[in-house]
Amino acid sequence: MNYNKYINKDFRKSSQPKRHPALRWLTLGIGCTILSIVIANTQPDNTQNTELSVITDDLNTTIETFEENTSTSNDTNSIKLELPNPVISQTIEETDNENSAFTAERNWQTLTVKPGYSLSVLFDKSNIKPDQLLELMNLGNETKRLTRLHPGDKIQIESTEDGQLLALHYDIDEERYLRVIRQTDGLTAKTFKHEIETRLAHASGVIDSSLFLASQKAGLSQTLTMELAAIFGWDIDFVLDIRQGDQFTLIYEELFKDGEKIKDGNIIAAEFINNGESHKALRYVNPTTNTPGYYSPDGHSLRKAFLRSPVNFSRISSKFTTKRFHPLLHKFRSHKGVDYAAARGTPVRASGDGKVIFKGNKGGYGKVIILKHGSRYSTLYAHLSSFNKKIRNGSRIQQGQIIGYVGSTGLASGPHLHYEFRVNGVHRNPLTVKFPSTQPIPERHRDNFELTTQPYLAQLTVLSRNNLALNEN
Repeated sequence: MNYNKYINKDFRKSSQPKRHPALRWLTLGIGCTILSIVIANTQPDNTQNTELSVITDDLNTTIETFEENTSTSNDTNSIKLELPNPVISQTIEETDNENSAFTAERNWQTLTVKPGYSLSVLFDKSNIKPDQLLELMNLGNETKRLTRLHPGDKIQIESTEDGQLLALHYDIDEERYLRVIRQTDGLTAKTFKHEIETRLAHASGVIDSSLFLASQKAGLSQTLTMELAAIFGWDIDFVLDIRQGDQFTLIYEELFKDGEKIKDGNIIAAEFINNGESHKALRYVNPTTNTPGYYSPDGHSLRKAFLRSPVNFSRISSKFTTKRFHPLLHKFRSHKGVDYAAARGTPVRASGDGKVIFKGNKGGYGKVIILKHGSRYSTLYAHLSSFNKKIRNGSRIQQGQIIGYVGSTGLASGPHLHYEFRVNGVHRNPLTVKFPSTQPIPERHRDNFELTTQPYLAQLTVLSRNNLALNEN
């Protein structure tokens, strides 16, 4: 009887030749090595936590050193920022190859746009054939901007004696330029970005009368001043809340091209001390959405759901009260809003994102717009002289969007904005109501937020202390 069929084949004598024992050990060694690498790579990564603790220790040491180096300085604007700065990336979409044919020597002719001039006029004066303009315009969106030239703009061209366009250079703005070149198959156009160098600068100031005068004295441009006011505008009313002795300190970018400053960049970090209370702001770009925002050091957004003041005003003519003598009705009645006196025609802005639920005339309110903000909040803007013509009932409105203009329609003794703020249908004082905040830094980005902003916060702390010390002296 043949029992071989009942015997496990694994116990049968193999017909394969024996492998060399050394080869088996070598294979086993390689496998163990690969396995150890895989296990090491799958271990929890504590690198960020380690980096955070190291940075925190380094920052404390750097602050002490920085203060020692600046303790003898009498001018905060002369302090050099010696702390290591995180890389500020300035994206350059594309730059010309230095060895490209375009950068070779060319016989450039510079054309200056004068009032009433168009590109066709410039080409005609330069003896460029009309068909060259048509070929240039047919290149699409890249050259479409040449139809919107402004007096003072300069265009460089190179052409042949018979009027054929060979090359064109046009600076669109400080950061971008258009280049056109004739190749074997015709004209080609492309927009490039200049290589922009970003440097950090800082300024500090003390308010004697107004933020604009103090910032001007500190060497800030009007653009930076407006940005500073916008950053803290949800918490500080820069008309009503400013006090003599208030202080500010900021770290901001300066953009340079070919060694020359072309403009100011973003505010990176700022502190505003209002009536003894410190407000700090740190700029952070969400790595997921790539959207920038300003946050407190603990990661809460400074942006609120509503603006404190929807209009630039000269004074508050009437405050929120339950008993006010009406100047036209000559009797006492509740005034459940705030009246902002302003020149006729001053733009009125939506205090928050929302939807238009009413636009039109409403009795003593005159021309009025009512916005609904989610399920709980609504705002009312009355006595308008006119509306934004693009706005309709049901229109979606963004915070800061112009919705109308100051007037004196309805029961109004003079041009002003009557502004009401309601929560669940109940009137609240717009000057004191606590506004809801937007979302803080997501937990998954918290470590990245601290790594990115802590060096700037350290710089800001030192500069602010020096500003305080100088002010006390």
